[in-house]
Amino acid sequence: MNAKKFSDAMSELDTKYVDEALDYQKKVKKPSWIKWGVLAACFTIIIVTAVSVLPNYLNQQGATVALSDGSTNVVVRYIDEAPMIKTSLDLQLLTEEEVFSTSDMAIFRGIVLEIKNIEVDFNGNKEYRAIAQIEVEEVFQGSCEAGETVSVLLPCPISEETWVEDTDVVSAIKIGMTGIFMPVLYNDENSIWEQNHARLVKKDIAEYGFLDGLQYAFLETDSGLVFSRETYQSIADVTTLNEVEEYIQTMLQR
Repeated sequence: MNAKKFSDAMSELDTKYVDEALDYQKKVKKPSWIKWGVLAACFTIIIVTAVSVLPNYLNQQGATVALSDGSTNVVVRYIDEAPMIKTSLDLQLLTEEEVFSTSDMAIFRGIVLEIKNIEVDFNGNKEYRAIAQIEVEEVFQGSCEAGETVSVLLPCPISEETWVEDTDVVSAIKIGMTGIFMPVLYNDENSIWEQNHARLVKKDIAEYGFLDGLQYAFLETDSGLVFSRETYQSIADVTTLNEVEEYIQTMLQR
């Protein structure tokens, strides 16, 4: 066989096998179970994502809070922002000794993890508050424990659009803020809130609550220590939470 005939034969051979190889690749398909497996995995991811995101979305869209049978003719729902209102509370300034004589009062140092504004609808009369989730770091009085996260009802919403008189301290609370908090532990007797022929059992929505927005918290803010210096005249000049801790320990030993 001369060189020309050999070359022609090789060309025909190459073309034949190349065509067969291409035709074979077209016929080979991925097994159907792989396709459906991928689809199932994607569907699972969508469901998991929806389950994790949906509660937060609902909270921002006016989802209601489940209440016990003890709460009647009242609806509590989460809101993003309270309406533009100005309200006042009847605040009674206490002495230091009176504050520390408050029944069922817990005292702990902690960090604010979350704040949610709420609307409380008493048969058409609407009140606005907030619920804070606080991680306890150190306990000075009460049954909560370090490492526990407790819910605390605030006497005002946390909003730039809303002003509530005599809540200067509590209204300064922000997520991530450290402070010393002195709320009361709610029970069957001290958690009843009645208005307009309706009743809310406050322990349905939070474990603890502040009796007012001024005298029961000490906050570490960017502008310094915030607390009611008029109430705590003996420590009016302190600038750190550590100094407040020493003062609290002294008051509790009396």
